[in-house]
Amino acid sequence: MRVPPELRVPPEHGEPRPLISTRALVIIIVAIGAAALTAAAPRLAIPIGVGVGVVTLLAQIVKD
Repeated sequence: MRVPPELRVPPEHGEPRPLISTRALVIIIVAIGAAALTAAAPRLAIPIGVGVGVVTLLAQIVKD
């Protein structure tokens, strides 16, 4: 759900901003988990890659 621009509160000057978004953090965690699973079971590399792709696409759709 998008917040209309007129309802957004701009960050105060000097207020710290997050280094990484929650969406990016989820994608990174999924990628690390997929890498670990692929290292443990190389035969499952393609299904794991497809799963990571699906999660990444869903994260992008949620963003939009």
